[in-house]
Amino acid sequence: MEMIKKLTKNKFIYSIKDSKSIAIAGFRWSGTPQLLLKLIRRSFDDDSKPNNITIIFTSSATDPGLDHLAHPKLISCSIGSYYGSIPKIRSLVQRNLIKAYSLPQGQISLLFREIARGSPGLISKVGMNTYIDPRLGGGKLNNLTKDNLVKHISLENESFLLFKSFKIDTVLIRGSVADDKGNISMKNEPVRTEFLSMAQAAKSSNGKVFVQVAEQVKGILQPFEIDLPSHLIDGYLIVDSIEKEHRHTNKYHFNDKFITNSDSLVDQNKTNDPIYKSIIAEKTISLVKDNSKVILGQGVPELVGVLARKKVKKFKNLTTFMESGVIGGIPERRPDFGVSFNPNAFLAQDNQFVGFNGGHMDMAILSFVEFDQYGNVNVSILGDRYFGCGGYIDICYAVSTIIFVGSFTAKGLKVEKRKKNICILKEGEIKKGVNKVKEVTFSPVENNKKEKKIYIITERCIFAIENETVILKEVYPGIDFEKDIFDEMEFKPLIDKNLIINN
Repeated sequence: MEMIKKLTKNKFIYSIKDSKSIAIAGFRWSGTPQLLLKLIRRSFDDDSKPNNITIIFTSSATDPGLDHLAHPKLISCSIGSYYGSIPKIRSLVQRNLIKAYSLPQGQISLLFREIARGSPGLISKVGMNTYIDPRLGGGKLNNLTKDNLVKHISLENESFLLFKSFKIDTVLIRGSVADDKGNISMKNEPVRTEFLSMAQAAKSSNGKVFVQVAEQVKGILQPFEIDLPSHLIDGYLIVDSIEKEHRHTNKYHFNDKFITNSDSLVDQNKTNDPIYKSIIAEKTISLVKDNSKVILGQGVPELVGVLARKKVKKFKNLTTFMESGVIGGIPERRPDFGVSFNPNAFLAQDNQFVGFNGGHMDMAILSFVEFDQYGNVNVSILGDRYFGCGGYIDICYAVSTIIFVGSFTAKGLKVEKRKKNICILKEGEIKKGVNKVKEVTFSPVENNKKEKKIYIITERCIFAIENETVILKEVYPGIDFEKDIFDEMEFKPLIDKNLIINN
């Protein structure tokens, strides 16, 4: 008798009550199985099951997504990359109520493949000399967290990190369409996540795979339409409300511009950014070559992508990439970072990181929180809040040029542009050039071996990082060396002998 894979809510709840490790797909709202997460929380509230689970995620599924599960008796451990947009789970972590790890997004994504093929783990150099390195904490986020998920190994007299495999009981995925046999199409999803590797990892662990979809079609999907074949899933549920449970993004329940390509510019990307962000973005874009393959991070990098698409003639051959797997188009801004208007193509997230780790890209443009005298950069801790690395460490690993972008000071900075001159009207309360960063999210140590170019671009000057040293390369018009730069840093950078002073 053929198995019926369409599930009721009660059948799904019954099927997950004994789960102890649950992997969840999703990038912010996009690709997040909100309905399935809500049902797990309902089951816990009603019956205290499941409980004491480990959750595994790459980029955080949000709004509220993973925060549906935020209870210290429901979750015992969290393994993910980015905690900045799941404040309830972050609170549990920071109060030492659950164990937690922040590991590189791409390494978790690729680890699913290794689990799927029965490997003991993922061997990689990504994360060495950062807080992921066991010598610097191993990605553990609090005192409750003791076990090492990452270890040093040596192969042929060379050091690597081993990201250890673990069993996965349950995988939660979001798809667009299911057919009568339970085949799944992702045709209307604005990101692809790592759904296939996740599903295969569950099957190799004797676990189960559940999918929420927006609709079911009569009959059977054609082979070219099927992204997740039915033999890999144990059941699917159809959502009650696309607007409440299956939105494209926080802002849009559905926008066909996220899944189709056209040459039209998008009105939604009118910029309304502070002057200092526009200055940084314009300066950054002046260093981007027309035919480059560029990875864009969150924040000011999004603005660089928007400006590039407005300069069609200059950047007609530019291709942009995001860690979500989206290629090309105009990046949507936060809180919907990860999708793009008029994208060129999609890759599954793990395949996108293969290209990032493999050095396929020319340039990465990434935000920073602070940098220190040794060229270390922190983006994972912001004040007293723990954000995690997301895709940052993976992105930096093999790209040939890195541009870190951000304001020179934070919290209260006001800047004005008078003709060509930059005028600092009010300094921010927080200095971002510090003696020692709170946490090493990027280390220049490994990068010294690769002869890559590393810059820090602010609204008043440009630095380079060379040989683990910060070097002042360019000062903008209207900026005073001592008052606007040196007095607002905790250390004094080297000054390039060919320093560019714009007057």
